[in-house]
Amino acid sequence: MHDMKTILLSLAWKNIWRNKLRSGMILGAIAVGLFAGTFMTAFMTGWINRSVEADIRNHVSYIRIHHPEFAANNDINAYLSQEDVMRQVALVGEITGASCRLEVSGMLASAANAVGISVKGVDAANERALFHLAQTIPDSCGAFLPDNGRMQIALSRTTADKLKVRLRSKVVLTFQDATGEIQSLAFRVGGIFKTSNTSFDEASVFVRKSDIQAYTGLPEDAVHEIALMTSGFETCRTALPHLQALLPAMDVQSWDTLQPELGLMFSWIDLMNAIILSIFLAALSFGIVNTMLMAVLERTRELGMLACIGMSRRRIFRMIMLETLFLTLLGSCIGIILGALTIGLTARHGVDLTFLLEDKFEEFGFASVVYPAWKAKTFFQIVALVFAAGILSALYPARKALMLEPLEAIRN
Repeated sequence: MHDMKTILLSLAWKNIWRNKLRSGMILGAIAVGLFAGTFMTAFMTGWINRSVEADIRNHVSYIRIHHPEFAANNDINAYLSQEDVMRQVALVGEITGASCRLEVSGMLASAANAVGISVKGVDAANERALFHLAQTIPDSCGAFLPDNGRMQIALSRTTADKLKVRLRSKVVLTFQDATGEIQSLAFRVGGIFKTSNTSFDEASVFVRKSDIQAYTGLPEDAVHEIALMTSGFETCRTALPHLQALLPAMDVQSWDTLQPELGLMFSWIDLMNAIILSIFLAALSFGIVNTMLMAVLERTRELGMLACIGMSRRRIFRMIMLETLFLTLLGSCIGIILGALTIGLTARHGVDLTFLLEDKFEEFGFASVVYPAWKAKTFFQIVALVFAAGILSALYPARKALMLEPLEAIRN
């Protein structure tokens, strides 16, 4: 029995090389298809992950805590006690950092124009340590709320263009304090940032909390938002229910609830990858079926002879199945290896898409430079789909071989 299995394996391997040109062409097609599918899934994963992480690291954060009424209508009087909340946050080990922010809605005006804006009052040093927004400010555009200046404001390139201001220009912020009084404060533009999320850039500016706190009419300990960072997506999922249990009266939300479009993108990436690979493999399966069917029809006399000398239909079926699987797996291995090498190279240097639509991708929240990312889950998806495609592709040619009548096959 063991010898027959070895013979079948040997025969199947030799048979695929009997017509080297045809086998080489189908192997090349499978390899190119799997290479394209593997790289495309890694490209899509890297693109989505980078876009989501860029937003999280720039401004969204993994978890945010608000007063329930503030989340509903941005009421300046719906504030948190920083000391009380942070005492509970310290009990959650997955939290790696926290930024306590004031947030008021107001009007930002220059000599040329005025825009509605959301103003975040932050601890500048802490914000720089936790978030990457400061890194989006080039040296020629200042810095993120530098320590050597007072009453400075960081705004986006989009907002600066609307107001027609530049570095060190004067702008006036007008907002309503906790008692309903109108407050007007003058700031100097200290930094101009530009992220990959145009919607955020248009809506947000940053000032020091110490510069604005006294004018809000709120207690010294009051904050409107506490943005929390974790080490990644998995630790965020672990920390969220713990925080919600510790702060039942507060509105505690994760990044995918705060930004549903980001959560949708992230949750759909595995399904998108499976669809992309399925399309590639479905197209390749037709080529494999056609090749193996030709091989079977060319060998009707040979298959009839094997049947006449005692090889059972079951073993003929297995031999054809093995030939198809050998072709599929060999071509797939070559394609996956080429894809992995390409992913490794591009993951280091990135793929710049600005030649397509310049920076138009960023208007929709996507990064213009993509770093393909490989996931173990995707690898297992590819292996499973390759096996499924190989088996399905082998069924029809193998069934065709079973339908041959030995004596008629030899005679014809």
